[in-house]
Amino acid sequence: MDISKQLQKQILDAALDNQALQIIGNNTKAFYGRSEKNQGESGVLPLNVAEHSGILDYQPAELTITARAGTPLSEIISLLTEHQQMLPFEPPVFENKATLGGCVASAMTGPRRPWTGAVRDYLIGTRILTGEGKEIRLGGKVMKNVAGYDLFRPMAGALGTLGLMLDITLKLLPLPEREVCYYMLTDTNNMTQILRDLRSRSMPVSGASYHQGQFLLRLSGSMSSIDDATNYLPAEMKETDIVYWQDLNEHRLSFFDDSSPLYRLVVPANAPYDTISGECIVDWGGALRWIKTPLQFGELQQHAGDLGGSASIYRNGTHGEEVFSPLPDQLLDLHKRIKKVMDPAGILNPGRLYRDL
Repeated sequence: MDISKQLQKQILDAALDNQALQIIGNNTKAFYGRSEKNQGESGVLPLNVAEHSGILDYQPAELTITARAGTPLSEIISLLTEHQQMLPFEPPVFENKATLGGCVASAMTGPRRPWTGAVRDYLIGTRILTGEGKEIRLGGKVMKNVAGYDLFRPMAGALGTLGLMLDITLKLLPLPEREVCYYMLTDTNNMTQILRDLRSRSMPVSGASYHQGQFLLRLSGSMSSIDDATNYLPAEMKETDIVYWQDLNEHRLSFFDDSSPLYRLVVPANAPYDTISGECIVDWGGALRWIKTPLQFGELQQHAGDLGGSASIYRNGTHGEEVFSPLPDQLLDLHKRIKKVMDPAGILNPGRLYRDL
């Protein structure tokens, strides 16, 4: 269903009244980002795109798909699977309720991310409504602002602060012919060495995780490439159920069950593991670390910075606090300039990404 005209009218009315809007789909990511201004508070009104749904164009031979922002990811994935194709960045579907718009706005990716790329790497273009209600198509003939910056890529991860996405076009990849999962009891040093060996031989790794002494490895590729890779695995590695990767991606593991703050660290894959107290699940071959710790967020940010990375509060943070690591001054200035062009009055998801954005 196309409700773009209704959405445009809501934005135009809000712009006239300088009224803040909170963009929502099926609300699967309400926990993510800052929560200073919530729906129902301080005059913030919902701008619901869930009904703006439907697949507009799918070209299997070209490996591209275009769909409206409210389209459930599960619907898209089901269609792609029929044609042996996939969304390369493996986004979580959150009980089949997550939408395409929320996927791109949050830039959430799964265990495959280090080996296939991020959401923005596969974003070809998007049609958006600005904070002034203007309809703009970004991508294709690349539209740039005064800084000469491609405007459609920053939409990935901007949490709706730069515009309301209506339609989104993505590049796809073929599904791997085969996927297998292995596990072994070992330490992180051995895991790092095994991954280094596999990487040097260009083996088809698509997932590498570690938790409570257990190293789990996923291989994805052709039958022959999987057979070749298994020849280089330690004898102690045993095949196990591939479902672990779905449970990790959807946060269905028991580690994610409680209501304590969950922190997300992105660091170099070879960064040491013993510098932060608390419980941790390692993903992305060491580059992503889910952490529950008694440390304060500021302390955790310092630790992450010392390791050459960044930290964020994924969920269950304190109301009103910053949840992402500060942007470098130049990048923050660029983001503010883009925001000024796309949403001059700052009515779209104000404060969701950073206090001043």
